[in-house]
Amino acid sequence: MGFIRNNKKLAELAGQPLESNYHEWVKYIANTDMPIDFLLAGELAQIQTFAIPSISKILHATRQYEKAGVKRLDDTRAILTECMADTVHSERGKSMVEQLNYIHGHYNISNDDYLYTLALFMLEPVRWCENYGYRQLTNDEKEALYLEFYDLGEAMHIQDIPASYEAMEFWFHRYRKKHMAFNPTNAAVAEGLIRGMQQMAPKWLRPITNSLLKNMILTLIKDDELLTALGLKAPAKPVQWLVKMVMKVRAKVMKKLNWWQVFTYEQSFIYRHYSTYPGGYQPQCLGPDKIMTKRRGGASGCPMQTMTEVMANRV
Repeated sequence: MGFIRNNKKLAELAGQPLESNYHEWVKYIANTDMPIDFLLAGELAQIQTFAIPSISKILHATRQYEKAGVKRLDDTRAILTECMADTVHSERGKSMVEQLNYIHGHYNISNDDYLYTLALFMLEPVRWCENYGYRQLTNDEKEALYLEFYDLGEAMHIQDIPASYEAMEFWFHRYRKKHMAFNPTNAAVAEGLIRGMQQMAPKWLRPITNSLLKNMILTLIKDDELLTALGLKAPAKPVQWLVKMVMKVRAKVMKKLNWWQVFTYEQSFIYRHYSTYPGGYQPQCLGPDKIMTKRRGGASGCPMQTMTEVMANRV
């Protein structure tokens, strides 16, 4: 297919019944069409949950973001990958959702906070593409995202999930308006996540990348009300302008070229690399160490697989 962008597959997916191909559609967008956009949107979705004090207070009490931010980020990405790669209806997906439910069962999380988090993973990729993507998502693609995460929400036993993408968007904005407010725990957890992202860079690069990465994150959030609730400040105007210009150039390049057509995201180093698990992760070990040790009957540690073994187990 080459590097020149070819949207033939997207047109093919658009011509099929949405109800039967939404998983394939979402997976193609996230794996081949614009994978980095979906990856970054997922990270921004996480940080937005911290603006709800009832969520940030639970996360702050665990200290996972503040003390083990890299592991928390790695675990979240790996858990979502396990849940969604082959759908939550597959054996792989069912196993990970069951483990996710076990982990969450140790915390007093309200149904609405579950629903708010689920909504962000539906809505943030749409917002990201509107602001920074090479194109916006179509109404059918928005509905495909909704259906994909609706399945995850049902598997997690989340109640009262709105009946459509539009209904979820309406519910989300109403809930956010009512509950988003500054709390010191918001800021503590948000700073922990940002430090975790900074620590993923090689140590010798951090003096350069730490400030750059934080400024990029705060600019890409592009929401002053959210930043206020998180206790964060937008970077200086010249910095914001520079970041936005870089993103505009990136979008123009992406409109013409797509290197993920040659090697997909699932074949890339980014997909396979986890700082916490350099040899690859075992799904049954993902989650807070204390909880997972308890689940393993007190056995400490988590034996690593080689990446060859990890990939072989997923075929």
